[in-house]
Amino acid sequence: MIRTAQAADIEKIVQLIQPYIKDFAIDSQGEDKFNAATIAQLLSMPTVEYFIFEQNKQLMGVIAYRQPAHLLHFFVDQQFQQQGTGRSMWQWLEHKIRLNSSIITVNSSCYAQSIYEKFGFHAISTAIEAQGLRYVPMQKLYP
Repeated sequence: MIRTAQAADIEKIVQLIQPYIKDFAIDSQGEDKFNAATIAQLLSMPTVEYFIFEQNKQLMGVIAYRQPAHLLHFFVDQQFQQQGTGRSMWQWLEHKIRLNSSIITVNSSCYAQSIYEKFGFHAISTAIEAQGLRYVPMQKLYP
């Protein structure tokens, strides 16, 4: 089931994201971008759409973007990786975003760069370190 994230989901979202923070946060400023207060702020922003993927009330993953087409969060619970969960999440959101945009951007962790490449993204820069994060700016263009 896919649904819009609610304030009641924040702690579960933070727990799901926690194992991945080391992949891109280079200091406490970067780590703070994934705490409960920051997630709450994202949920309250009118230009951000944040979605929960769950099965039998168990959180499988989260995916969020800032309108019109910048992917903010894309995390799959470790126990649901390599099962097509991430691909299903991405295809669902990609369809939604493509209705309004011919380009999708993301600041990928270095670890996830190859995953985004499988989804058709390409790097537009080498890795950048800024605001406590290390990431690779990527984009996907549509004809």
